[in-house]
Amino acid sequence: MKICSKKDLKAMTGILAATMLLGGCSITGNVNKSTNVIKGDPDLKTEINLNEVSETKFDKNQMDQKYRRYCLDIFSRTVKDYGTDENVMISPASIMMALDMVAAGAKGETLKQLTDLFAEGQGPLEQQAYASALMDRINESENVEFSCANAVWSNKTLLGDSVNLEYIDYIQDTFKAEYNVSEFNSKTPAEINSWVDKHTDHMIKEVIRSLEPSTVMVLVNAISFDGKWADPYEEDQVRSGDFRTSDGKTVSVDFLHGTETAYYETEKATGFLKYYKGGEYAFLAILPTDENISANEFVKNFTAEDYEKFIESENKEYEVITKLPKFNSDFEFTMNDTLENLGASDAFHAETADLSGIAGTKGDLYISKVIHKTHIEVDADGTKAAAVTAVTLDAGSCIEFEQEFRYVECDRPFAYAIVDTTTMAPVFIGTVNAV
Repeated sequence: MKICSKKDLKAMTGILAATMLLGGCSITGNVNKSTNVIKGDPDLKTEINLNEVSETKFDKNQMDQKYRRYCLDIFSRTVKDYGTDENVMISPASIMMALDMVAAGAKGETLKQLTDLFAEGQGPLEQQAYASALMDRINESENVEFSCANAVWSNKTLLGDSVNLEYIDYIQDTFKAEYNVSEFNSKTPAEINSWVDKHTDHMIKEVIRSLEPSTVMVLVNAISFDGKWADPYEEDQVRSGDFRTSDGKTVSVDFLHGTETAYYETEKATGFLKYYKGGEYAFLAILPTDENISANEFVKNFTAEDYEKFIESENKEYEVITKLPKFNSDFEFTMNDTLENLGASDAFHAETADLSGIAGTKGDLYISKVIHKTHIEVDADGTKAAAVTAVTLDAGSCIEFEQEFRYVECDRPFAYAIVDTTTMAPVFIGTVNAV
């Protein structure tokens, strides 16, 4: 085993690209464990007994509420940290699944902070079990095309025998990750990006631009969503009109005009729900009552409590006249500061991170970067969306190894979410400031 000083090391990278909180992964893949994993090394034991996750019980209603809180907290914090009025969309599910894979190999305060990010006050076993159950629910979706896939590339030359086999077995069993061992070279980024392109239904072409010579592992979780409206918009329901952007400009766009039955209203916002086929998922429009505010400014002060109050205000006594612009949007953001601002700070610093359940000992691995990319398309037929979360792991040392009518006309900045209608938990959540 070769130990290098941090000064000699550019990066030891493991990239975790994940899309969703709810993702039953669609592949089992080919597994080659050859010589780069070892079992029995006491330094490589995980803190939590990963074998117990499948048997762990949790309070579903409580965990659903904690997840919704996390969704609103991280979305609001992302918009604040992003700092502009451009369109923003994240997949809280994607980010959670990526960091849950990291958490499975974390210990001590690092593990606690990563767990509390999603389910404060709950144990890591409960959080891992909750994520696993949500993955199963997505995998069982029948009326929308929801796919989640995971794959791991391990650098055989650099990692040697220092990877924890228990950890690898766990992400294979729980995240259904394809595991590949190879000597990383100039072709590896193209191979990974090709895989991401395929598993996001060609909506996200690239997550890795290059790999450092010291990159040791790449873990990728990709999700794509394609939902057709239960009640598609007819040709005569698509009409051009003016959309006022966040900077006060007026642009001509195609609007989707319809009527829905689920209406929401609080002092902060009005909205409607439009279902996708099967009714398991729906598009939730959230239109600020303040007509002069950008969607991003609105979101900064739209708390988890506000969201709970909003979804609890559902009223089906009205016929809701709706107007929604056709739009598509891409978003990319490095989320380190956002996650640290939410309390998960230890994992981002070599002197405090403990990810020794993945490989190496305390101080070897820490999160150097969390990159999040999303894409969404909304039109008369339905919605397509995808997300990827990339988490790079660096090392402090190198290891070689009838009704009344209500109107919701989204002809100005608004927020939205693609929600699981059972829990009203967002799979994707975003803003539209311009189209």
